[in-house]
Amino acid sequence: MSHFIDEAENKEKQIKQKESELIHQQGQTEEANHLLYKSFHDEMVKLVNKIAQLSSESRKPVIEIGYTHLEGESLYEYYASTYKTIIKRKFYFFKKESIYNWWRRIKVEITNNPDEIYVRLYEKGTSETNITDVIKIKFKTKVKISKLNSETALWMIDYLGYKISNHELLNILKNIEKK
Repeated sequence: MSHFIDEAENKEKQIKQKESELIHQQGQTEEANHLLYKSFHDEMVKLVNKIAQLSSESRKPVIEIGYTHLEGESLYEYYASTYKTIIKRKFYFFKKESIYNWWRRIKVEITNNPDEIYVRLYEKGTSETNITDVIKIKFKTKVKISKLNSETALWMIDYLGYKISNHELLNILKNIEKK
């Protein structure tokens, strides 16, 4: 007759073995997702570099555009900045114009789920005259990596180039899931 300590130790070994198998499977899935996403990332890098090589006059309203990704990390980031004039009304009569330094970011995070990424859209505007006057907008959605194509990359570049709004890009990303 086995003692309850022996049974508990056996259970503990089984739990640890299942955990290690799950971690190994998640690592393989994440690695497969990186490989699947790489071609789309290369397309985005090509487009970002193409825009970055244009003169500042040609690429208006975009002032700066770029991307970041550290090898081994599961986060890819594409960003752009511009200056935007925003009019605020006070007391129905007075208009106050403020110039904001505006940033748009698309953060793509590789998940442990097969063929899936998280796409986060960020917008942040900071007033040039009052640094505490900040406007922030964030959205998040899941997207299948296999559904991403060069057309989607162009839509993302249009978002970074201030040609479409974050709602429009979000709708596009949600609609590619249905195709």
